[in-house]
Amino acid sequence: MSNNWDDVLFGGSKFRRAYEDAGFMDKHREHRRHPHQHQGGHHEDGSTCQELADVIGGMVISTSPCTVMRLRDIKATILGRPTRSPLALPFALSFENDLNLGETVILQKEINPFMSALRKRGLIVTAVHNHWLFDKPRLMYMHWEDTGDAFDFAERSFAAAKEAGLFNRKPHHD
Repeated sequence: MSNNWDDVLFGGSKFRRAYEDAGFMDKHREHRRHPHQHQGGHHEDGSTCQELADVIGGMVISTSPCTVMRLRDIKATILGRPTRSPLALPFALSFENDLNLGETVILQKEINPFMSALRKRGLIVTAVHNHWLFDKPRLMYMHWEDTGDAFDFAERSFAAAKEAGLFNRKPHHD
């Protein structure tokens, strides 16, 4: 096993350089300067958090830390009961002190495409697991993380989700 973090996290330093060259790692993109954002990514008020929610077409769940969510359109049951619970169907991102975290519900057939799309954008996938028993379809959950610009993270996360088909298909009935 490689001891080089570029190899472990990004598939090699040439891929890390490609991410940087493509601008994915640029933490100071000119078009994303916001007056309410302090150094270190701490947000002064909810306006910046709402702008982050707008990136994913979602809503603000909390402003401290900034947490935004959009529900997946999956027709699911848990224990035989239909659910639209945000605990069951989230696509959620949180932002604090330059730490960016993501979690989504994901169907088994979506795991590999979404994981590949996240990694292609330089995001670190940290977990894939289940939450519930007796769910239909089988609901899994994926977590990912990064540090740096919150808007960059939100854009890369949502672009990966769209590429993997998490938001551009008809509702799932698996």
